[in-house]
Amino acid sequence: MKQQVFSYVWPGQVHLGFGAARMTMAEAARLAGRRSPRLFVLVDPGVRAVGLLDQLDLNSDQIVIFDQIVANPDVTSVDLAAAAFRASEAEVIVGVGGGSALDTAKAVRQLAGGPPEASIADYFLALGQRARPMPHPRDLPPMIAVPTTAGTGSEVTPWGVITQTETHFKSGIGGPELLPNVALIDPALTLSLPRFLTAATGMDALSHCVEAYVSTHNQPALDPLLLRAIRLIGQNLPLAVEQPDNREARANMLEASMLGGIGISSNWLGACHSLAHPLSSLAQVHHGHACALMLPHQMRYSLSHAVERYADIANALEPTGAGQATPAARAERAPELVHHLNLALGLPTRLREAGVGAELLTPLSQAAIRDLNWMTNPCPLDQTGMLQLYNAAY
Repeated sequence: MKQQVFSYVWPGQVHLGFGAARMTMAEAARLAGRRSPRLFVLVDPGVRAVGLLDQLDLNSDQIVIFDQIVANPDVTSVDLAAAAFRASEAEVIVGVGGGSALDTAKAVRQLAGGPPEASIADYFLALGQRARPMPHPRDLPPMIAVPTTAGTGSEVTPWGVITQTETHFKSGIGGPELLPNVALIDPALTLSLPRFLTAATGMDALSHCVEAYVSTHNQPALDPLLLRAIRLIGQNLPLAVEQPDNREARANMLEASMLGGIGISSNWLGACHSLAHPLSSLAQVHHGHACALMLPHQMRYSLSHAVERYADIANALEPTGAGQATPAARAERAPELVHHLNLALGLPTRLREAGVGAELLTPLSQAAIRDLNWMTNPCPLDQTGMLQLYNAAY
């Protein structure tokens, strides 16, 4: 039997459930080793505007709030946030919001552990051997992640995605050292999430689970977790969209999002995310919606290379169909189910409906092939394949 080493990146301390956000000060004190540490709170301005910070029960005398988070955080905004953190003399970083806020918080943490002259662009994973080395863990300030969407799973991943300001190219940052020390996953913070964001972020979570499950870097122990997450999303995302105050649906979606984050931390992603990232940076399509647009097409393209796994996905999304057809037929059903889920959520399913012009398709494909997430796709792609998928979605 061939021996193989499986590598897993598991989350740190996780608290999941209604009321978890109120543990922020207690967890910060534990991490800092003293009763009243100073906190640097990075928060999405929209999240702050609707009063969600009130649910964290923060000590107002011991916090510095930074709310200049931008969608698709770029190098300029991250470097600015890192400078503000250094000036704050805070001891613990707290990220509150969706993926943009949590990715910014991780990037600030990375910069805080390195030399003051560094830019987050120096740490881009796309630089390969030319990237600045990750700071030593002892130099990284502790971080608490508090998600307000059920989508990215960023609260339990060691990665962030940052946009190069000049070129609009997205690159990953991070590594195991950047895994948040604590994740406070509170469904109460998602109850006020608008319909579109509930749908789009939920589809982001689904894309994580699907891509991680069929990844060529698959870690077997994660299989049941990912299938559970896919099943939870299929059953609960439509409910969360139609019944925003459905507490059970909101809680199940956050569990699924968390499981997807655990999955991509170890299994990585696939071509859907390579296709989605340029749609956000070049065409200003919301990331979750970009994933929703491209996922059925990426799945069809890859079916023949992971038939049994796509059949498993179909069975998780449609349990009543399990065992009623061949694995090949069930696999072909999987992208149909994802497409029908998009329709049920009211999401536009064509690039042109999302405001993407035909003239952008070639530049998008050029950017997509540079995004290395496709390297763990079930089947390989080149730029021609990327363009073919954009045309199919157009």
